[in-house]
Amino acid sequence: MADKSAGETTGTLTRGSIARRMLIATAVWSAVVLLIAGWSLLAFYRSETEQQLDSQNADTLRSLVAALSTGDTGDIIVTESLLPGDERFEIGLSGRYWAFLEVDAANAVTRHFYSQSYAQDDEPDVPSGAIAAAVAQPGSTVVAEVLAPGHCMKKTSNTKRLCPPPLEGAEEIPLPPPAWLRIGVQAVIFPNRELPVVLMAGIDRTAADKAVGGFAVSLGIALSVLAVGLVAGIVFLIRYGLRPLHTIQHNLGDVRAGRRDNLDGEYPAELTPLVSEINTLIAHNRKVVERARTHVGNLAHALKTPLAVLKNEARGQDKLSELVRRQTEGMISNVTHYLKRAQAAAQAEVLGARTDVREPVEGIARMLERLHRDKGVAVDVEVDANAIFRGERGDFDELIGNLLENAAKWCKSRVNVKVTRNDDGLQVMVDDDGPGLPPEHRAKALERGKRLDESEPGTGLGLSIVTELADIYGGRLHLEDSPIGGLRARLELPAAPL
Repeated sequence: MADKSAGETTGTLTRGSIARRMLIATAVWSAVVLLIAGWSLLAFYRSETEQQLDSQNADTLRSLVAALSTGDTGDIIVTESLLPGDERFEIGLSGRYWAFLEVDAANAVTRHFYSQSYAQDDEPDVPSGAIAAAVAQPGSTVVAEVLAPGHCMKKTSNTKRLCPPPLEGAEEIPLPPPAWLRIGVQAVIFPNRELPVVLMAGIDRTAADKAVGGFAVSLGIALSVLAVGLVAGIVFLIRYGLRPLHTIQHNLGDVRAGRRDNLDGEYPAELTPLVSEINTLIAHNRKVVERARTHVGNLAHALKTPLAVLKNEARGQDKLSELVRRQTEGMISNVTHYLKRAQAAAQAEVLGARTDVREPVEGIARMLERLHRDKGVAVDVEVDANAIFRGERGDFDELIGNLLENAAKWCKSRVNVKVTRNDDGLQVMVDDDGPGLPPEHRAKALERGKRLDESEPGTGLGLSIVTELADIYGGRLHLEDSPIGGLRARLELPAAPL
């Protein structure tokens, strides 16, 4: 039997989880910050690498300026001893290059001179746009990217080195990825010359690009490890931060189960107002229930006395006295029934109510054996040690008392009582060896005031009281065939937490 009250969510909708929201939000924000930081660090490292390349080109350009001079006629004179001294300028395709170019008024190259590091069939490739920009601002360095000597491309508009098409019928050989040269171009005006001389220094950036790529891989691994660490830290912080809420939930369960009276203990400052309001609500609930009990008791006393007077006064044998007596008895029955129902409803709302069922079951069983000693009734009791009713002791006495009393009244000599606990709650089974009850009459037997055998004394309220009282607690009463020959009353009730 499922605990209905524990699962009621009327007016409450669940929309996700606070922990999940915090985790997703912080994870997304951390990912964005890490991506931006990684991109910024990579861009900064690439910029520093390119600045180092430009610095080496600038040194080469200064050496070229020192090595060049002009004669009286404006011819360029090269002092080889002052040319850049790095031996890589003398090794073919070493990755370091220099050149100076003489241009005409249209910035077209008319004569050039370059380092031995160029291949025999190769010559400096300086974009015309870079030459024009350098001539427009003599002394300033223009930076550009060109294809490195010894490399070619199939299709390009920015280089002179186009790869030749394969011979007809020959198999096309895959080309290695091209290498790029970072160059610095500077125009210098010498004495006795109207037109400037364009100087070029270049350095292969393949090694620098590999360094940038390696840094990107290392940075990605480091940021990934950092991201994992951040997520783990966020999960820990969320669990640690929400732990007081789990403590409140656990303590509220103890209050509901009757293991504590209120939410005592220490809580964070942010939750202290909430705990205070919950404790106030618990106290208010107890006051309302106690007030309801008082009103029910007062109403019972207010009605019983006038009804008793009416009943005593209607002791005559005339029809009027008999009518008043019968109606008075009906009123007393109804008042008793509805007062008990109202009192049970109030008790069912009490937080923390719990009753160990073994003692009341055994006590009522022994009492019935004494009352029906002349009939020789034997009541066998079997109660689970963990059987605890989530409700008031008086209500459980009313439930089990009516069931046992009904069984003892109709049995031949034997009544069995078994109380078990399962995941759904408590199950009380009362069996008797009496005549039983046909299935078609069982629903009627549960109706208030219905008596199937008028020869037996009683009001017909016993089973109906059990039905209505069990319904208040979210339970249910079933009438079935008993394995010992008579009727089985199977009662499902909520169980209190252990």
